[in-house]
Amino acid sequence: MKKSRYNLFLNLEDTKLAFNGMTCALAEVDGEFDKIYSDIENVDINLIDEKSKKLISDMKAGGYIIDDTCDEIKILKYRNQRGKFDTDFVSLVIAPTMACNFACPYCYEKAKSGIMSEKVQNKLIEIVENSAKMKKRIDVTWYGGEPLLAKKVIYSLSEKFIELCEKYNVDYYAGIITNGYLLSEGDEELFKKYKIHDIQITIDGTRDIHNKRRILKKDPEKGTFDTIITNIERLYNAGLEIDIRVNIDKNNIGDTKELILFFKEKNMTKLNINFGHVSAYTEFNENIENECLSMANYAAESLLLQEFLFENGFDASGFPYYPGIKGNYCGADSISTYVIDAEGYKYKCWNEVGNIKEAVGNILIDSENYQDKWISREIEYMTWNPFENELCMSCDILPICMGGCPYNGVSKGDQKCERWKFSLSKSLIKMYEQKKEAME
Repeated sequence: MKKSRYNLFLNLEDTKLAFNGMTCALAEVDGEFDKIYSDIENVDINLIDEKSKKLISDMKAGGYIIDDTCDEIKILKYRNQRGKFDTDFVSLVIAPTMACNFACPYCYEKAKSGIMSEKVQNKLIEIVENSAKMKKRIDVTWYGGEPLLAKKVIYSLSEKFIELCEKYNVDYYAGIITNGYLLSEGDEELFKKYKIHDIQITIDGTRDIHNKRRILKKDPEKGTFDTIITNIERLYNAGLEIDIRVNIDKNNIGDTKELILFFKEKNMTKLNINFGHVSAYTEFNENIENECLSMANYAAESLLLQEFLFENGFDASGFPYYPGIKGNYCGADSISTYVIDAEGYKYKCWNEVGNIKEAVGNILIDSENYQDKWISREIEYMTWNPFENELCMSCDILPICMGGCPYNGVSKGDQKCERWKFSLSKSLIKMYEQKKEAME
């Protein structure tokens, strides 16, 4: 037997914790663990007592020790390939318009007028039907631009998608990412009817801060906060699942706790509140670089805010945010996921939607007529992996990070470590303290 290369040990005041990245196991360990672990290469399982055998069995189950023949890198490569090429499902991120009614200063998209044509809609219906014949699940996320500028398209396509999934006995799941301003009375019932169960709405702070960041394009002086909050309340009271997205940077980080208390005072503690890292992703928002938090600062602030949520009774806040085993990273490096814009162009990453030069195809064009640049772009995403990067290969959190955002690797050629690099130890300690307190 031998030690896993992905063990992390944390010495607290009165105990020691062991975490393994391959299994995400977290354990309180003692001197007996240390004694066996330190000399595991020389332990003869046939010469130890039953208590030690049981401990070794538990250590193996947690991944802290492994068989001599075990190659953890090969296991990670297998997980990565299995995740990338999982074909049991189809996930479509659909932007029925790239137009937007907001002019947010940190936006990474280039707005474009126009609504998805009937021709593109019909092709999407055809794609969903072909997928429903072969897959187990179809996921749809309505995106933009601002998708609610094209409500009729969303509801019409949703109806047809649901009919097809019912016809072929396939699971259907849908969500929407919206600024929430154009939600109107009755949409909550239509969301239920068309199975739009997960609704992400951005609120960037309390009224004054939010109104400076989430700005109406045609009327910059008219605040958007009150209208969006009214719309959120209507959805919340209808029992829909709402994710409040707070995009944090240097300009609003100091206001975020006040926003949490605002929702608490409204008795809306079942909201899922999460914190996005404002970054200069693309050429369209590269001017905001100086206003962004570093990843280390974002990781620290995010953990503190999660704790604040927990302390204030937000039961869906997921504190502490705990790591999980990763295969592939996201939809960008999944063979089964595409982002599709209003003109039918296909992309691998949300950051690139609407930027045609980064497309990997168009659903209106037969694949045999695809341009070489489209094919090359998709191949770049699907072959990108952390195993060719020295920094990743030497990193002890590779199993829970898997190289981070593929967009940074493919589009920017810039390796950017995930927040786990900066917050893992603190998150594990918080988890331990919470579990221990619950047991007392």
